[in-house]
Amino acid sequence: SRRRNRRSSKQHGDESFLCLVAKVACTLLFICWVGIHVYISSRRRLSWGDVSIIYSKDQSIQRYGLKNKNKGGSTFPYFHLDSHQSNNDVFGISQKMEQIRMSSRSQSSHRSNKSGDFSQFFIEVARLKNEFTKLYGGENSARFLLHSGITTFQPSGRRENQTDVKSIPYGLTHTATRILNAKRNNRPFKVSFAGYSVTVGRGNYFHQSYPFVLEKLLKKPMSFLGITLQIRNAAIGGVPSFPYGWCLENFLGEDVDVISWDFSMNEAGGVPNGLEAYIRHAMTLRRKPMMIVKDTGRNIAARRRELLQDYVDFGVLKDPVVLSIEDAMEEFATLSEDILPIGLREWRKFGAPKGAPGQAPHHPGVKEHELLGWLLAMHFLASLELVASDLVMDANVDKDPYNLVMPPPIYSKNVNPSELLSLFFGTEMSSHNATPMSWEMGPVYCRTTYDPILNGKLQDMVRSGSLGEDLDVMLPRGAKFYKHGWVLDLGKSEKLAKKMLQRYGGLGYIDSKQAYYGIYGSGSLELFIPCLGRDDISQSMENEDMVKHRARDCFKHLVVCEVNEKHITGHECRLDKDVSFRVGGVLSEITKPINMTGTSYWGRNICFDVDVPSKSILSNLGKSKETG
Repeated sequence: SRRRNRRSSKQHGDESFLCLVAKVACTLLFICWVGIHVYISSRRRLSWGDVSIIYSKDQSIQRYGLKNKNKGGSTFPYFHLDSHQSNNDVFGISQKMEQIRMSSRSQSSHRSNKSGDFSQFFIEVARLKNEFTKLYGGENSARFLLHSGITTFQPSGRRENQTDVKSIPYGLTHTATRILNAKRNNRPFKVSFAGYSVTVGRGNYFHQSYPFVLEKLLKKPMSFLGITLQIRNAAIGGVPSFPYGWCLENFLGEDVDVISWDFSMNEAGGVPNGLEAYIRHAMTLRRKPMMIVKDTGRNIAARRRELLQDYVDFGVLKDPVVLSIEDAMEEFATLSEDILPIGLREWRKFGAPKGAPGQAPHHPGVKEHELLGWLLAMHFLASLELVASDLVMDANVDKDPYNLVMPPPIYSKNVNPSELLSLFFGTEMSSHNATPMSWEMGPVYCRTTYDPILNGKLQDMVRSGSLGEDLDVMLPRGAKFYKHGWVLDLGKSEKLAKKMLQRYGGLGYIDSKQAYYGIYGSGSLELFIPCLGRDDISQSMENEDMVKHRARDCFKHLVVCEVNEKHITGHECRLDKDVSFRVGGVLSEITKPINMTGTSYWGRNICFDVDVPSKSILSNLGKSKETG
């Protein structure tokens, strides 16, 4: 990319380096591109940067579920439990399974009873249920928290017979099928969490975040079933759902069994657009993973829950759940702390030393993370009971007959420019074999400088014009450094936050928002973007040196995103006005900001669509000139 010199030399001479960087330095961190081969060659089926939310007094109490010690109700309540939920939570499922095991033992069944091999598992499940009830005020209160904090979905029109084990909720059985598939294929069961600083665990130690609470609770019972559990917390502080949603394979893994969404703070008011696009991209991963949607209360986020129900009815989602601490804690909001169960006391106390970064009102304390982990663990234990009782159909999820066929999007009207609709929601299928109103997702490839990622470093695509990749990102970079090229660095606020963390030993965090920064004197940054998914083009270019292919043969969209950080002066650089792009040797004349729920930060567009000129040419890596 080459800066357009839009300011006078006098300005350059008068401004200090720091002022110049503050005004015009821009960042390059994500590059996503969309291959169009699926359309033309085959039809296969701040605390650390988060958006702050200002709560009213009542909302704040409801959000965190507590009043002070001297106010509120003095009698701990007894809760009415929904019979359907009670029959199908881990307590009800355990009881059903025990009855079936006893019946099997008392009869000469032709069916092999394998559950006897898992006595240690059943003992551990009983221990966990007992600990859960002790922490949260007894079985009645604990089950009420579970029923309120976890929302499951059933295809509309389907009704379970509460006495028929074959009619256990479809979501539970499908989750059990996923787990059984991991066991029978002798592979780990992989759960990857996405989101921002709440899921990262800001204000606490990284290992105290709820993904690792879940790991601690489930690792032993799953090991007794012969299953290895792998938990990955890939959340990044202050990142919206896109461009993250284009990079799910990079952050979460291509073969993950369960993923999460936790971007409600940046998509306030329950707007469903960003979640819908995220779901559609998630379903392009190999195992069409289970979705955990960590969201606000049902009263605020009703439309997102309706969206999940729609996608369950479409058959796209099989076993999604909503995890909501607001819903779980709503009935405990008026209780004084002295009558609360031990698991809900000292609710706002953080796990990291007092004064550590991130100890802000919108970040959960350590007890909230523990409750989130317990709620998820109890949900998964119900499915593990089905696996241990040998009551799950043997279906190979790794080779499940899913394809990329999607229903028409529900919330796609606000995408601007409209030609980028396919980047979020896919395209309508035109094949004569397609079901009416069927859509499909095209391939999206991502490269990023952010961490933590499993693959796809943007740094690996840089051919020239950069420096600093081999240096400690915390070291200062002076003005002369930036005059020699684009610099891999951290923004000012990000670096300050990292320095504050170092005083507390880093607290174990692994996320980082490093990016390429440049000024007017940094010159060009040359990247080589591979043409993925088009082996026919690669082979023809290898075999016939004179054959030329247009870049548009491979790339439908090229998206460049800047680092998401708060801008103060209003004079910072813009990728569509202060940076020029040459694609395949041709200057791109059009760079448009992308407007879509989930793609902005502090009201600023952070992603831009760079037009691929019609005359842009693909080239081999060894012969790359001004290509990218």
